Amino acid sequence: MNDGFRELRDRMMMVFGRGVLRGVTDTGPRQQVQVELLKDELRDGLEHMQNYGFTSHPLGGDVAVAFTGGNREQGIVLVIDDRRYRIPLLAGEVAIYDDLGNKIELLREMVKVTAVQHAEVVAPTIKLVGEVEIIGNITTTGTITNNGKRIDSTHTHTSGGAGVPV
Repeated sequence: MNDGFRELRDRMMMVFGRGVLRGVTDTGPRQQVQVELLKDELRDGLEHMQNYGFTSHPLGGDVAVAFTGGNREQGIVLVIDDRRYRIPLLAGEVAIYDDLGNKIELLREMVKVTAVQHAEVVAPTIKLVGEVEIIGNITTTGTITNNGKRIDSTHTHTSGGAGVPV
């Protein structure tokens, strides 16, 4: 095998790598990670590329790294997986989850949101369509309207048409 071909083969074998996440710096517009690859090969400051609209600050796990032209000095972390927290799904299902057990699951029969401590929705308006079942207490600080009638602290009932609050 000639030297040119051997060099090309060696560089091709170095294009992708698998390793273990050792650290995360998440202070700028690009998350940088420290990765241990081959024995005694520690790479620091590698960019962790993330999909638009999704971001995470991984605790640890396995990584897949791409090295442009096989140059091990310039890598991009494509995937970080931490199998300790992964949840099993059926074919076609999708989930977002964390290490505490919070998750949003797009399941075959429902969308399921699980919050370990507290769930909060912030929006100027919220519209629920369909039947709503609430198990537990309801606390409100605003006005409740049912079929055009206000149900709040100013709501009164009349008894026998006298207009006296009951």
